[in-house]
Amino acid sequence: MAEEAKTLYESAVAIDDSGSDAVQKLVDSVCARMNSQDSPGHHIALRWQGQNLQAQSHGRASSDMFDAMMAAATGNPNSMPMAESMVVGSFDGPAGRVYVSEKRSNILAVAREALFRQMIAVLLGGVIAAALVSLVIRQIVTKPMRRMEASLQRIGSGDLNAHVDVHSCRELAYLGEQINEMRAKLDAVEQDRRVHMEKAKSIQQNLRPKSQALEGVQVAELFEPADDVGGDYYDVIQLSDGSTLLCVADVSGHGVPAAMAATLLKSFVTDAAKLSNRPAEILDHVNRKYYEYVVMGHFATMVLVRVDSLRRQVVYANAGHELPFIQSGDGPVERLEHSDLILGVEDSTTYEDHSVNVCEGTKIVIVSDGVTEAFNPSEDQFGTGRVESVVSVGSGDDAKSLVRRFASELHQFREGRAAFDDTTLLVAQVG
Repeated sequence: MAEEAKTLYESAVAIDDSGSDAVQKLVDSVCARMNSQDSPGHHIALRWQGQNLQAQSHGRASSDMFDAMMAAATGNPNSMPMAESMVVGSFDGPAGRVYVSEKRSNILAVAREALFRQMIAVLLGGVIAAALVSLVIRQIVTKPMRRMEASLQRIGSGDLNAHVDVHSCRELAYLGEQINEMRAKLDAVEQDRRVHMEKAKSIQQNLRPKSQALEGVQVAELFEPADDVGGDYYDVIQLSDGSTLLCVADVSGHGVPAAMAATLLKSFVTDAAKLSNRPAEILDHVNRKYYEYVVMGHFATMVLVRVDSLRRQVVYANAGHELPFIQSGDGPVERLEHSDLILGVEDSTTYEDHSVNVCEGTKIVIVSDGVTEAFNPSEDQFGTGRVESVVSVGSGDDAKSLVRRFASELHQFREGRAAFDDTTLLVAQVG
């Protein structure tokens, strides 16, 4: 408004020679051309050559209006109530002074509108900038990171052929190179581990009892470690008196530690079987050795069954293992029910022998808990009831046929679900 006042002053000076009427017409013309909607409170007043002139176009001219404009221009609006509601710009020169006023509320409304428009423009600019930044980040960071994450998940799940191929920026490219280098090292370690595990598997397979002709006893077995090597151990030993010793053991856990403990058990049983033919005395010896050499917590169960086909007698001792199943002819399936403490808890534990008279054709079935605790996809257990049922249905089978029946039943029951524990089953038939 001060600039408008200066412009009006220069115009008034230019026509001053034509008299005050000409200046009045100028003021009225300028004020009349103002848009009353955009500037509803606009007003012009002059103190010119000793006269007070005001624009007459909008009907705001009055002595009070003039006094209020002067008071507002001099910075003393409190002297007149009307002056408080207006903003006045002025210009003072030798010929006089020009005042241009506008209502304060109109100026504030225009300022608010301008500020609002600026805020909208800033917000729109921010949204556009954010969208552009998001698009750039998506192309440079997000998509490559997702590809990298997918590769890491594949590596974590065991797929060591996964490769990270990211070149969107130098930092991610470097990270991808480090991941690929790590993957290559893991692959080399895994290859080395596989070689060692194959050797360990071959060693454990060689520790299994060799096929041999046993007097008066037919033996067959099923042995499936849950890992490359397992913690289940079974053995068939010809004793010095001509009887046959059946052994099945289960070390807690599976994998390499359990397999090492199972190897020790085989050594202990083999040595003890040279000193005694009694299952209980053999278990006493094995327990003392196992307690001495095996780390506390790696407990094991074991059952020893001596089959004397000449005397038609079975003698057994059990260290906490699954109770063996026995069936004579077409009779019911029964359990060898006596059992004592598991191996490795106390070195002073003593075990007891228990004997059962048998007849020709009697079958003894010894299983590990990998058989009775096998699960199907519905989380049902195979259980001892199914073991008894398989033995009962296969009462006419020989030992090898009964083992094949068990293998088929377990396969059908699991419905493709992997075994979580070692599966061991030993079948002996008398006569």
